[in-house]
Amino acid sequence: MKKHIITLVALVAIPALSFAQTADDIIDKNIVALGGADKIAAVKTLQYDQSMNIMGMDMTGKTTVVVGQSSRTDMSVMGQQITQVIDGDKGWSINPIQGGSAPQALPEDQVKVQKGNTYVAGADLFTAKIQKYPVELVGKEKMNDKDVYNLKVTRPEGVANYYVDATTYQLTAMKATVSAQGQSGEIKTQYGNYKTIENLTVPSTVELNSPAMPGVLVMTLSNIVFNPKIDAAIFAMPK
Repeated sequence: MKKHIITLVALVAIPALSFAQTADDIIDKNIVALGGADKIAAVKTLQYDQSMNIMGMDMTGKTTVVVGQSSRTDMSVMGQQITQVIDGDKGWSINPIQGGSAPQALPEDQVKVQKGNTYVAGADLFTAKIQKYPVELVGKEKMNDKDVYNLKVTRPEGVANYYVDATTYQLTAMKATVSAQGQSGEIKTQYGNYKTIENLTVPSTVELNSPAMPGVLVMTLSNIVFNPKIDAAIFAMPK
């Protein structure tokens, strides 16, 4: 009888062990859900249009990215043109709404935070794997009535928690505490409306909640183009 009980326990335990998820397993499945490591790695530049809404105010913009290196966003807000650029470890902006038309250098800590956005949207965990950032599986939990995996990633600009759909393995949300211009706050991002473009499945809707903003910023990405030809001069700070 004792032998039969031991055998039964073993048969129950083996499937339980074989279905246990690790952080690496979840990241690998997330990469497959996006389209595969080769497809993501092949993207060196990208461009997309943005339509944005915050507290009933509509804005439009265009973003150009050199993956892992540079980004430029030009936005139209209340008839004014705002430009923000990250180029390596430097950055600058022109913001007439804040009272000036001359380019201003961005603070180093803000550049560090914004450079984390110079990648394909939704591919943060691929970046974490390639850059060998420390990753910890916090556990499985509920978010908006869905099962998600919570992965804690230690990035150069701070610690972020990523939430991966336990069914689709697509990234659904991210939260992180960041410091910029002497202030610290928690940023929350939600990803949705995934679309397949050139064999990559990426989010086309991003909701951003930041203490630096008066409300939730809802962004819709469109006209996404991978590997367009980009003139590096667009990132240079005007003199």
